[in-house]
Amino acid sequence: MYHYLWLISMFICVKAASREPIVRTNFGPIRGKWMNSNRGLLIAAYLGVPYAQPPIGKFRFKSPQPWQQHWINVHNAIEDGPKCPQLDENMKMVGDEDCLNLNIFVPQISDKRKLPVLVYVHGGSFVTGSNNSTLLAPNYLLDQEIILVTVNYRLGIFGFLSSGNEASPGNYGLKDVIEALVWIQANIEDFGGNTSLVTLAGHSAGAAIVHHLALTNRTENLFDKIITHSGSANAPWAIHTAKYSKIRYITIAIELGCTTNRKIMEVDDPSSDLSKNDQESIVQDDMEILKCLRKKNPEDIVKMLSYFYLWRDSPYINFGPVVEPPAEDAVIIKHPMVTIENEEFRDIPWISGVTADEGYIKSLNLILDAELRDEFKDAFDEIITIVLEQEEIIGHHKEYAHQLIQFYFPDFDDLAYDQQSFVNNITMMFGDALFNYWSFEALSRQSSAMNSSAFFFKFTYDGTFSATFSSGLTRNFGITHGDDINYIFPIYNNMYEDLELNNTLNDITMINIMTEMWGNFMKTGIPSAQLSPHWQPYQEDFRFMKLGMGRSPDISMENDFLPMRMEFWNNLMTSVGAPRDTLFPEVIDDNEDGEEAVNQILMNATNLPNSVKSFLLDIKIIFTL
Repeated sequence: MYHYLWLISMFICVKAASREPIVRTNFGPIRGKWMNSNRGLLIAAYLGVPYAQPPIGKFRFKSPQPWQQHWINVHNAIEDGPKCPQLDENMKMVGDEDCLNLNIFVPQISDKRKLPVLVYVHGGSFVTGSNNSTLLAPNYLLDQEIILVTVNYRLGIFGFLSSGNEASPGNYGLKDVIEALVWIQANIEDFGGNTSLVTLAGHSAGAAIVHHLALTNRTENLFDKIITHSGSANAPWAIHTAKYSKIRYITIAIELGCTTNRKIMEVDDPSSDLSKNDQESIVQDDMEILKCLRKKNPEDIVKMLSYFYLWRDSPYINFGPVVEPPAEDAVIIKHPMVTIENEEFRDIPWISGVTADEGYIKSLNLILDAELRDEFKDAFDEIITIVLEQEEIIGHHKEYAHQLIQFYFPDFDDLAYDQQSFVNNITMMFGDALFNYWSFEALSRQSSAMNSSAFFFKFTYDGTFSATFSSGLTRNFGITHGDDINYIFPIYNNMYEDLELNNTLNDITMINIMTEMWGNFMKTGIPSAQLSPHWQPYQEDFRFMKLGMGRSPDISMENDFLPMRMEFWNNLMTSVGAPRDTLFPEVIDDNEDGEEAVNQILMNATNLPNSVKSFLLDIKIIFTL
């Protein structure tokens, strides 16, 4: 009898799954496709769903416009939408400007309760990446009975071009994510989602975006919790000044034939000596530049990204979030740490964390390339702020380089590259400079003023798959930037499937622990799992969760995150960092040292066209205005 009942129930499930899922929305019906979770839960996937008007033509370099089109017939959402324009590994443009779309994954559960929603913002240094459904697949997370939404947003020049004034204030990529969140609030109930339980999460640049959006009241009622993996809004690569952005804006305009007027390099600074008429004239000139740039082929604009590399591919992040002039739709009007210190952030539950060996993302190429190592060592003083993406914030370049050498490489002149100490120390330096210190600083300062709980983790599990495979290695070199995300999404499993590797039992255990923790955090604000100890908030004696112990998925609570290294960076930023307590902070506070540093940077700018190098030499004085 029970055998027949089981067969009947299976027949009903198969028959139901054979019909494509259709959901009715405010814009008409949408057809998706079926997928399965790791444990066999049926998932309805709706791919490439538009949430805003295409940002093309007159909408290029503008805030996103809400999606308004209604479908008379069923809209097919069974394939990924286009990724946003970006350069591939061959420096060719891929993607399409009509890229503002969502992938929505809904588990099929037996009851009708509204499910928590995770909105995920991909990383990629603000210049690359997408919501690719193969890499950001739902098969791990949706066993927690949550809805997953992954977001495409404008990248690079299209997403972050800023003139330093109202002509093009920038941050379009951030505003895209806000528009996606507005769309989700208006429509996710049609998919079975709970609009009161929306968690915003991201990795790397995506994490910085998430943190930025949690620091502005513009996102009130759009999400109620955040998760940030290896990224924060206060990292130097995650926040640019208007002066820095203006240089890139005008360089692009000149190179693409949209201006010859170099006087408009001035930034529209309310505290400057420019008259009101002068400022208005600059804005008008910038608007004329924008009209010209809106007519340019996207390929020509995207290829400008590589023009700003000063040493090899550094600085890599030339276009990203920027301090905007105050306006109704402005997202960032002051430095994130000023917002935190003024306690103007949204007080909501927060998980933040980093991996054990973040720095391999930068150090691995040096470790594997002897010629590159020699070049790096010989030019250390001149290029280190560029390589560490900190050229905007350092006031005394020589002293900065000296202190880094003293702390990480006390035997710098006699460095033995083949020794493990070099591998460890250069990886630590990159990791601390790019991710560790800034995540630590943001969480430490912000959590002390929060009523909500903040949770910190250090991912130390050495699993089968790793981002270090991207360097051509066929083995896991370390627990690097992005390795933790592989236990939330099967990114590297699918990216490197030709290696014919499979998850081990320990990998599966870590997947189950992390997805359960994240799922429970979405539901309750507490990251808990059956196989983990109680996760104490960071506010309780600076406690953090250590996720994994080498090859073992064991986890434990610890105190004090990298105390000596974090103290070093705190002192370093106090002694050589430029001030950040004004809307347009000074980049260089020592004229003689600053001019020399700028000259050295320009001398090493081997990838810039001569016309641009000449132009930058002419306007280098902007750094000391």
